[in-house]
Amino acid sequence: MKGPGRIRNVISRFTAWLCLLPVLAVAVVPSTKPLWSLQPFARQPLPLVKHRQWPQSRVDHFILSRLEQEQLAPNEDADAATLLRRLHFDLTGLPPPLEEIESFDLSKFSAVVDKLLASPEFGARWGRHWLDVARYAETSGNTRNMAYVLAWRYRNYVVRAFNRDTPFDEFIREQIAGDLLAPARDPARHDDQLLATGFLNVGVKSLGEQDMTLYDMNVADDQIDATCHAFLALSANCARCHDHKFDPIPTADYHALAGIFRSTQNLSGVETNNVKKEAEAMPLGRDGMQRLASVKQHEKDLAEMQKDYQEMAKKRNTMREELIKAGFDPAKASKAPDVMPKEMVEKMSTLTVLDKNVSERQKQLAEKQKSAPPPPLFGMSVRDGETPIDCPVYDKGEIKKPLAPVKRGALSAVPVKLAPIGPKESGRRQLADWIASPQNPLTARVIVNRVWLHLFGRGLVDSPDDFGRLGMKPSHPELLDDLAVRFVQEGWSIKALIRELVLSRTYRMSSSTRSEVAQARDPSNLLLWRANRKRLEAEPLRDAILFLGGTLDLTPREGSPVADKAQAVTPQGREVGRKHFLSDLQDDTTHRSIYLPIVRGAQLPMMQCFNAADPGLVIGNRSASVTPVQSLLLMNSDQVMEQAQNFAKRVTGPTVDAKIVCTWKMACCREPTAQELQTLRGFITTVGDNAEGWAQLCHAVMQSGEFQTVY
Repeated sequence: MKGPGRIRNVISRFTAWLCLLPVLAVAVVPSTKPLWSLQPFARQPLPLVKHRQWPQSRVDHFILSRLEQEQLAPNEDADAATLLRRLHFDLTGLPPPLEEIESFDLSKFSAVVDKLLASPEFGARWGRHWLDVARYAETSGNTRNMAYVLAWRYRNYVVRAFNRDTPFDEFIREQIAGDLLAPARDPARHDDQLLATGFLNVGVKSLGEQDMTLYDMNVADDQIDATCHAFLALSANCARCHDHKFDPIPTADYHALAGIFRSTQNLSGVETNNVKKEAEAMPLGRDGMQRLASVKQHEKDLAEMQKDYQEMAKKRNTMREELIKAGFDPAKASKAPDVMPKEMVEKMSTLTVLDKNVSERQKQLAEKQKSAPPPPLFGMSVRDGETPIDCPVYDKGEIKKPLAPVKRGALSAVPVKLAPIGPKESGRRQLADWIASPQNPLTARVIVNRVWLHLFGRGLVDSPDDFGRLGMKPSHPELLDDLAVRFVQEGWSIKALIRELVLSRTYRMSSSTRSEVAQARDPSNLLLWRANRKRLEAEPLRDAILFLGGTLDLTPREGSPVADKAQAVTPQGREVGRKHFLSDLQDDTTHRSIYLPIVRGAQLPMMQCFNAADPGLVIGNRSASVTPVQSLLLMNSDQVMEQAQNFAKRVTGPTVDAKIVCTWKMACCREPTAQELQTLRGFITTVGDNAEGWAQLCHAVMQSGEFQTVY
């Protein structure tokens, strides 16, 4: 038996190697075919379908056409309760209130969509999606983990931008070059233009780095990586040391981008012993620079007056000591002036004048201190450096081996022309226009795919941060291009795109897997014959728990616990883990989870346990795991138990069954089945029909799989 077994083993290994050959071929010999994502996009003709009554939008035609090609049929429509819960979580990250659950019917669906898109909670939900991509955090990370005490202003800008439906091309320009745009007339929008460039500044920084050239290159590398991944879904920083192995990005292009960002000064408001250049912060307000200049002038005048006062006081004290040594104590006036030596009389007279002058200077100094002009508010931002540079290409990435410099520019493979960069410009304005160009084949495709992912649970391109050769190809390329071109033509509106998608019949399908044929042919649901079930991410899960407890505070949060616990006198941070301890940060706030502190290297337990985004990376698609630790956290968390007790107090009904129905409706947006009702009734019988018993039932419901899943 050993012979046949050994032969089968050899055949199995040989087959496995054969399966790897296509992957190895890509790795060893990159394809010379042009990237699909760099090809121009255009509005696509509407595909013909057999079941013409099913589609309700252009999206539906593309989805149904592909299904019919594979001889598959779309699922039935989801019921009203399932659809309402799905819509609320997708658009606001919160469950629907009980009164809406009880009054909703499908005829009101479009009205509910419009209401949720107009809700302030829309910005909190979709702003969090963008913060994942922007690698947002409130500390620098790495060896010297300094607090970004002003980062929260960028976070709040993002929420506002989504709520006001800032056109996405404008959103791009603000984040790359907001400080270089024409100032907005509205003072608040003016500040937002400055705060938006925090996108470039909230990344990981090695603030303990001694070599300033290496520091500058590392910061530029982070900004290149964030910009290219977030807006273009390309990994340009792979070309820092050599030409990209797979995508058409030569090392010269990388250093052309590095020149743009090395010609940009970061205003982080963080000072360390090594990196003084990041100590400044951006003054906000139309008169921010003037107010800052007034503050600095006042400080200068105050310092001069202080110096003058100290010198005069020192001179007075010296003369007083001389008189005391000569036996004439001015304080006691022991001798009459007429019997004093002439020299002493003159000194006493001078001392009297000095005393008077010192007193006057002291009063003037006190008045000057009281008249200090109010300082401006500050934010993390950037501005063009005084002397823009063209970055040299560093041989194999070694900063000690600079080669010839390359002109500041963008990626040459993208078929969009970059506007000329003047000798005194960094090039950020030109780069922003280049990314936001309607002719850029990547930008619209990337953001449309990101929006699709969050609504349908999977992108049309299943690698949302990589549209390069190693990324996935689109499952529905014609649909992606049709959406992208119309997204641009119709004003780059995120809300309009979302509205079109959620009103499609594709979005409204059931997530049932009862179709054995479809399940066998397309088990991963690549063709979208059904809706995808989605696990709640960390933030909406925590928010939903607070919502059920009736304690969720929906007001936008100004500031941050990281900023509150760091130095607040000046816009300068402190080092996390030394003067500022990680254990000081808690998630006991009842604000929405987007306002929780985000510290690199130390995520809060709820966030870490339920797969919150790593703030050191551009994350377009979070992982969704199911682990025992998650159940243990929900089971043992004091905060979750407290909210379960609050939830129990909100449950109403004349009978046990009525209260069970109310509980299940509030948590899962539907009435329990007969079997579920019987199970929960037995639970109450066991634990007792009292406050503690209902708290335990509510706690159990919060831990259920249905509560944690959007169907």
